[in-house]
Amino acid sequence: MFIRLALPSGAAVMALLMSLSALVSFTAAGNQASDWPGALKGEYDFNKWPGGELQVHYSVPPTANAQTPVLVVIPGARRNADTYRDHWHQLAMQHEFIVLSIRCGFSSCPTEYEYNLGGAFSAQGEKVAPELQFFSVPELVFTDFTGRFGSEQREFALYGHSAGGGFVHLYMLMRPDAPVSKAVSANAAFFTMANLQQDYPFGLKGTGISKQDVNQWLAKPLTIMLGAEDTGPRTKSLSNSEPARRQGLSVFSRGLAFYARAVNWISAYQVDTAWQLNIVQNVGHNSKQITPHALPLLFPEQEEK
Repeated sequence: MFIRLALPSGAAVMALLMSLSALVSFTAAGNQASDWPGALKGEYDFNKWPGGELQVHYSVPPTANAQTPVLVVIPGARRNADTYRDHWHQLAMQHEFIVLSIRCGFSSCPTEYEYNLGGAFSAQGEKVAPELQFFSVPELVFTDFTGRFGSEQREFALYGHSAGGGFVHLYMLMRPDAPVSKAVSANAAFFTMANLQQDYPFGLKGTGISKQDVNQWLAKPLTIMLGAEDTGPRTKSLSNSEPARRQGLSVFSRGLAFYARAVNWISAYQVDTAWQLNIVQNVGHNSKQITPHALPLLFPEQEEK
């Protein structure tokens, strides 16, 4: 039995080849660049920060491409970036975003000054060079990743919990030009108040931060997220110090006091603000339980997927 096949015209063949070429080019550049590992979940050493050794624990959905949004995560005091990545992994797979969870170990970020407070100032109150601050790391990691992966993203979402939550709320002040689309500071152990008369790190006295700087901080897309059951004390030296306890005897009460202070500033100076307060009922000091509530605040457009 002979079957005759109709062959496409030369023009049609050329169009088909051009389409296939475009698809291959997009897959190479837009999905995974040639030097990206290709795994859905993994880790790698990051050696582009002069401040010390870092590791990045990542989740990349199989459908990720050049337009896939990116979430940078700052873990709590245990620096367990792999666990924090895992808290976000299934959400990232389902809602199609990339997770980059950063580990700054105790050799590079030994105390709350280097970690929670981003290394902006030493424990002696001396200003640290910007490139040596842990605050410089999120943008470095993001820029390195987008280059390696072939991403076209120009902004990242930012999430931190506990010590990481402390990092995030202050990062939005200290790095005003950082390309952050939205940020969530969850259950911070203590706060740097919008108070120019109170000594750092519980206020801003001695930092060189101005009234205008605080006004710009309040305009940033920052959500203060608190677990309503986070009522236990913290144990680290700064987190359990007398100035911290004056903020409140628990993370929940400290968060409320911090937000109230910000609202007072907004009222006093008639500042337009993008800040939000989000209280999660029936959740304590637990990032795994709080991450699903943070998702719609960080990626409202992805939640529908």
